[in-house]
Amino acid sequence: MKRLLLAASLVLSVSTGCRTQAPGEGDEAPVKKAPRPESRTLTVEGTEIFETFTNDAPDDAPIVVAIHGRGDTPAAFSALYKRYGGKVRVLSPRAYDPFGDGFSWFSLREGLTDAEFGDNVRAAMTKLHASVAKVVAGKKYVVTGFSQGAILSYAFAAQYPNELRCALPVAGSLPGPLLPKPKEKAAKTRAFHGEADDVIASKWGKATVDTFAREGGDATLKTYPGLGHRFNPELMTDYFAALDECVGK
Repeated sequence: MKRLLLAASLVLSVSTGCRTQAPGEGDEAPVKKAPRPESRTLTVEGTEIFETFTNDAPDDAPIVVAIHGRGDTPAAFSALYKRYGGKVRVLSPRAYDPFGDGFSWFSLREGLTDAEFGDNVRAAMTKLHASVAKVVAGKKYVVTGFSQGAILSYAFAAQYPNELRCALPVAGSLPGPLLPKPKEKAAKTRAFHGEADDVIASKWGKATVDTFAREGGDATLKTYPGLGHRFNPELMTDYFAALDECVGK
């Protein structure tokens, strides 16, 4: 009898200790990923970069480095892409020198020689490139910009062609010292310029694109009669179509 009671006690203790848990019982609650902010500012290698994603683009969306013009800001320039229908990651860097209500990338003082202008652009380009290269981490990207930003876009196309999907400069040109040397092929370039631009004449944009094409680059320029140093709806339509082409949409 004592043996029977002992056996029953052992069976009870074993069966209680080995109870099967219901699915999910005792599991830790899954950690919820914090929602991605609508925008954020990164500081990389001394450059502030304003980051946004269009149309709820994924984290690995094609990268667009959007460079603002003189007197503008990254946040204001990035707002342009709210009108874009595709999904991209926009990185808009802030220029280094205060200018009016915004910032400037380099000096454009009266009497500047082409060599001095080239030195100023190269200095800004080199510093900006170090920051961009660290953020994109080896991924190819689109570079684009307006005015001073277009000048830097042309510079990236000429100096770092293998890193780019393409360049989309609007209302800019490139100083002679930064133009491709013979047999140096620039990145694919789709440029845009108003024919009535009185800040950077469209003939200088044409000269830049002609040089790119002459050295074997895939480069085109579309000009707009009567348009000054700005965007208009026709240019915007063409610009976004070119951006679609660059990102493979």
